[in-house]
Amino acid sequence: MFRIPLTLIAAIFLSASLSADEHRFQHENVLGTSLTLDVHVASPQLARTIESESLTEIGRLDAIFSSYRDDSELSRWLKQPVGVDAALSVELIAVLQRAERIRRESHGAFDIRAAAIAELWKNEAKAGRSPSDASRNQMVQALAEPAVSFSNERVRRLTDHRINLDSLAKGYILDRVCEVVSKHLSPGDRFSINVGGDLRTIGDGATKIVITDPRRPSENAKPLVEFTAHGEVAVATSGTYRRSLQIGEREVSHLFDPRSALPVGHTISASVIAADAITADALATTISVLPTHEAIQWIDAKPGCECLIVDEKGKVHRSANWPAANPSPASRLIAAADAKQAGIHVWFKLERPSGSSYRRPYLAVWLEDEDGFPVKTAVLWMQTEQPGPRWHRDLTRWYRNDRMRKIVEKTDLIEAISGATRGPGEYEAHFDGTDNSGEPLPTGRYTLCLEAARENGTYKIIRQRIDWGTDTVEKTQLKGNIEIPQAAYQIVPAVQ
Repeated sequence: MFRIPLTLIAAIFLSASLSADEHRFQHENVLGTSLTLDVHVASPQLARTIESESLTEIGRLDAIFSSYRDDSELSRWLKQPVGVDAALSVELIAVLQRAERIRRESHGAFDIRAAAIAELWKNEAKAGRSPSDASRNQMVQALAEPAVSFSNERVRRLTDHRINLDSLAKGYILDRVCEVVSKHLSPGDRFSINVGGDLRTIGDGATKIVITDPRRPSENAKPLVEFTAHGEVAVATSGTYRRSLQIGEREVSHLFDPRSALPVGHTISASVIAADAITADALATTISVLPTHEAIQWIDAKPGCECLIVDEKGKVHRSANWPAANPSPASRLIAAADAKQAGIHVWFKLERPSGSSYRRPYLAVWLEDEDGFPVKTAVLWMQTEQPGPRWHRDLTRWYRNDRMRKIVEKTDLIEAISGATRGPGEYEAHFDGTDNSGEPLPTGRYTLCLEAARENGTYKIIRQRIDWGTDTVEKTQLKGNIEIPQAAYQIVPAVQ
């Protein structure tokens, strides 16, 4: 399967309320990440058929493209000697041809051998140093030539540098799944597939697209932009803001420019809208490498493509026809690149337990005052499929306290802030120093609560007394459990 780093995962998700004829299917460890299928058809049986055929097609193509499976067609081909003409599947040839075309169009900014540059830097980083100019120049010269050549339906590998297709094969898989599903759709039907944030939709109707703010990666942060897409669309995002390479005392981006073999530092997030997912996937990677003004010009010259780029200073750049004119004022980026938002930051990890059967846990992260009143809920994840939100009662402490809060505040947080459950992974939540009504939290002592419950499974809670006021608290680890094995918090007081 693919194992796509968090930073390369598109910061996009589908957000829509499900009607009676819309069905949502969620799966973990698909292409190394999470899969969500939204199927808007009248028949539940047809929806299940679409789910089954989608998973079958993903599995078939994963067996071709995976760089983490020794038995994949890609891995078996890369074990053959350089210079040998090989008869490959039409799928693998199609992706290799698209990769070479984008390499030429971008004048080398996109290259499926970029992983070889990353390996060079990682090896040198172990010794606490950057690669020498000589080694970088040698790499650049090698990558100036094509990786493969094509002749008579055969492919010849021209280099022994590592080849990795993750930057566009995932998009190709989404497109092929949509091709399989399309034969089942009638007028008025709609289908969306989201794999690790890369999104492709087909059919009729509208889809709400939300792109996260790369400087505010917490789960409850307001988005950078959101817009509604109609009909068929694909969206992908490439980012450098959640992962870096440590070299001595400094950090560098994990994304590298194949034309210089240097880390990319001018872009922290790049999103692309296109007609198909393979295009969106590859172009998002490419424009992360290109200088911002060149990237905008390049995308503007491509019919049907749009982009949004966030540079290292937090400035947002858009192509000519990007659908969202401006981010909402509440979701603007903070000005200082390294600044940390005031408030209480919480990091936590959800881990897949052993065993073949897995159900995502329901989760709540909130603050209680000294009387046990829930003054602020930051995260509330529960089952959101039809017939509607369920199982929140399994979050026994949060539910008990929220019933009391609901009487006092006369608002329904379940309707206002709940979201779908999440799979195994690392997450961040942020309390901004306000209560549920948006009023400033008084200085004083509170209890930070993280509660997780699994349907017909375990129940665990983490509780930590904290003081909110003028004192900074550096990142502090909390004692984990079987549901939340790792958790930590940090307090950044508001400027007085």
